[in-house]
Amino acid sequence: MRILTRYILKEIVSHSLIGLVVFTFVIYIPRIGQLLELVARRNLPFSTVLLLFLAPVPAILVLTIPMAVLVGILLGLSRLAADGEVIAARAVGIGTASFARPALAYACAGWLLASAMSLYLAPRSNLELLRRETEVRNSQAAYEIQPRVFIEQFPKLLMYVQDVTRDRWHHVFIADNSVPGSPKVTLAESGTLVNDRADGTLILHLERGATHEIDPQNEARYSVASFSETDIPLPAQQAGETAPGQLPPTMQPLTQLFWNASHAPDSRQRDAARVELQDRFALPVGALVLALVGIPLGMFSRKGGKAVGVMVAILLFFIYYVIMASGSSLARQGRISPLAGLWTANVLFAAAGILMLAQLRRARLLLQHLQDRFAEVGRALHGLHRKAGRPLALVVPASPVRTPGSGIFQILDVYVVRSWLFYFVVVLLTFAGVYMVFDFFQLLGDIVKNHARPGLVFDYYRYLFPNIVYLMLPLSVLMATLVTFSLLTKSSQITAIKAIGVSLYRISLPVLLLASFLSGGMFLMGDQYLPETNQLQSAYRNEIKGRPPQTYFRPDVQWIFGESNRVYNYRFFDPDHNVFASLSVYEFDPQSFTISRRIYAQRAFWEPHIAGWVLEGGWVRDLDGDKVTAFRPFSVTTFKELAERPEYFKKEVKTSEQMSAGELRSYIRGLHQSGFDVVPLSVQLNRKFSYPLIAFVVGLIGIPFSFTAGRKGALTGIAVSIAIAIVYWSVSSLFEAMGNLGQLPPAVAAWSPDLLFALGGVYALLRVRT
Repeated sequence: MRILTRYILKEIVSHSLIGLVVFTFVIYIPRIGQLLELVARRNLPFSTVLLLFLAPVPAILVLTIPMAVLVGILLGLSRLAADGEVIAARAVGIGTASFARPALAYACAGWLLASAMSLYLAPRSNLELLRRETEVRNSQAAYEIQPRVFIEQFPKLLMYVQDVTRDRWHHVFIADNSVPGSPKVTLAESGTLVNDRADGTLILHLERGATHEIDPQNEARYSVASFSETDIPLPAQQAGETAPGQLPPTMQPLTQLFWNASHAPDSRQRDAARVELQDRFALPVGALVLALVGIPLGMFSRKGGKAVGVMVAILLFFIYYVIMASGSSLARQGRISPLAGLWTANVLFAAAGILMLAQLRRARLLLQHLQDRFAEVGRALHGLHRKAGRPLALVVPASPVRTPGSGIFQILDVYVVRSWLFYFVVVLLTFAGVYMVFDFFQLLGDIVKNHARPGLVFDYYRYLFPNIVYLMLPLSVLMATLVTFSLLTKSSQITAIKAIGVSLYRISLPVLLLASFLSGGMFLMGDQYLPETNQLQSAYRNEIKGRPPQTYFRPDVQWIFGESNRVYNYRFFDPDHNVFASLSVYEFDPQSFTISRRIYAQRAFWEPHIAGWVLEGGWVRDLDGDKVTAFRPFSVTTFKELAERPEYFKKEVKTSEQMSAGELRSYIRGLHQSGFDVVPLSVQLNRKFSYPLIAFVVGLIGIPFSFTAGRKGALTGIAVSIAIAIVYWSVSSLFEAMGNLGQLPPAVAAWSPDLLFALGGVYALLRVRT
C-alpha cells in the first residue's frame, strides 16, 4: 500500500470512527436508562444483561455506518484540502484519482459491513432482543405498574393500584370491560403478578377481595362473589412466534423473506416482504452513494476545513434519508413499487456523485464560485457594519490601554465564545437530526399501517424537538467545550495566551458563564415549556402507533379517582354544560377496600343553586361485604356526599414529565398525606433541578480534559467527550433506578451524579497548569 493511500485512509478512518461512535451513542441514549433500571430491579444473569445492551446495536449501525462513512470522507478530505495538501499533491503530478480511490475503497468496506448488519445480524438481534425483553418484562411486569394511575396496558382490563411495594400491590381495583356498558369490578386488599413460564401468560394473584357484577338487561340483578384468594389471567405480550413465516418482516431471515416475496398466499404479506427485501439491500448502499457525492465536495472545500465538512455532511444525509424514508413510505402504502421507492435516493445520489467525479474541474469551479459569492456577501455586510459604526468613533473617546486579561469583557472572550457557540450549535443540530431520523425510521411502519396523515407526523416531531434539545444539550455543551479548547491547545494559541499573562481560568470563564446560562435555560424549559409539549407529543405518538389515548384524556370512557375513597366512571362528560352520561360511582371502605355503596345514573348535571349534582334515572345499592343490604331506584335525586365540583373532572391527570416542579411538589404532598409511596415521584422532582445543572458540570469537566488531551486535536476531544458522556449517563441512570427502588434517598439518587462529576471537574481544573 502506498504511503499516500495509507495517509488518506488514516485521515478518513479516524474521523469516521469518531462519527460512528457519536451517532450510535446519540441514538442509543434513550435505552440506557431503561436497561439499567431492568438490571437494578433484579439480579439478571450477565449473559442476559450483555445481550440486552448489545442487541440493539446492529439495527442502529445499519443507519449510522453510511453516516460515518460520509462524515469520514468529507472531514478527512476537506482537512487535506483546507491545508493545501491536495494542491501540493497535484503540483507534483499526483491526480485526484489517487485521493478518490482510497475513499471509494473505504466506502466499499462500509457497504459490506452495513450489508452484514442489515441482511443477517440486525434481524436476528431484533428477534432475540424482543424475546429477551419480553421475558424480562413479563417477569418484572409488577415493577412497571405505576401507583395511582389507571393502567390500560392489558386489553379490555383497566387497573388502579393505590400503592406498590417491591413486587406486591396494595388496594387493587380492576374493571373488566369485556361486556360494554356493564364492567365487572374486582377489588382486593393486595395482589402479586406471577409469570407462568409454561405458556408465557401473566397471572394476577389477588387476596381478600370481591367481584361485583350487574346484569345489563335487568338492573335489579346484582351479584357479589367474595374470595380469600383468586387468580386472574392477564394477556401478556408475547415474544413472537418461533415459526419464521409468522414473524414480522423486520425479524424474518433472508431466505424466508425471499420465499414470502414470491409464494406467500396473502398479497399483503408478499408486498411487505418485497419492501423489506429492498430496504435491507438499499440502506447499506448509502455508504457508497454518499461517498460518491462526498469525495468531490470534500476535495474542494478550500475554506472552513472540518467545520464545512460537518455542515455539508448534515445537509447531505438529511436529504438522503428524507428521500429514502419518503420512498419507503410510498412503497409500503402500495403507491409505487418497492424497487422504485427504496432505490430512488441511491440512484439520485449515485448519478450526482458520478457526474461530479467525471466533471471534477467544473465541479471545482462551481464550488469555488459559490464560496467566492458567499465571501463577497460577508465582506459587504462587514463593510456596512463598519460604515454604520464609523460616526460613533468621532464622539466616543479613545479607551485607555488595558493590560491583557483585565476587564470584564474583552476581544479574546468574543473570540472564544464565537468559536464555542459555532461548535455547540453544529453539534446540537447534528445530534437532534440524527435522533429524529432514527425515530422516524422506527415509526415508519406505524405511520403506514395506521395511515397517519402528514400533518400528524409533523406535529409530533414539532413537539418532540424541544425534548430532544433538552436531552442532547448537556452532551453538546461538553463536546463544544472539548473541541474548542482542544483546537486552541493544538494550534498553540493557549500557549500564546498564557504568554501574555492571561490564565486558563480567565479564558475559561466565558464558557463557564455560557454553560451556567444554559443550565438556567434548561430548568426554565423543563419546568415551564416541556410539560405541555411532552403531553402533546405523547398523545400524537400514541395516535401514530394506533394506541388508545390515556384514559384521563378520553371523552368516551373515563375513570377518575375521587377525593373521598370514591371512583367515578362515565361514558361522556360535557365540560361546557357540566353534564354526565351513564355515570357510575363506586364508594369503598378505605380500611378493607371493599365497595360500601354503588350509584348509577343515566344522566347527571351540576346545579349551581344547590352546589351539587342532580342524578336522573338510576339506582343506588348499599353493600356490606358480599351482601347487598339495600336497593333503591330513583328518577331524580341528589347526594350531598358527591362533593367533587365540575372543575375536578376537567383537570388533567399528568405524569411527572408533564408537570412543573411546583405542580409535582403539590401532587407529592397530597399523596404523602394520604400515606402513599411517593419515592419515585420524589426522585423525579429532584431530577427536575439536578439534570439542568449537568450542563454547567460537563462544561467544568470538559475544560481541564481539553487542555490535557488537546495537543492531539479535536478528534481526541470528541472521543473524550463521548467517554465522559457514556460514564455520566450510565451513572445517572443507575442512581435514578436505585432511587426509584428505595435503595437510595431521592435527593441522593438525583444529585449524586452532579456532585461527583462536579468535584471531579474542580479537582482536574485545579491540577491544570495555568
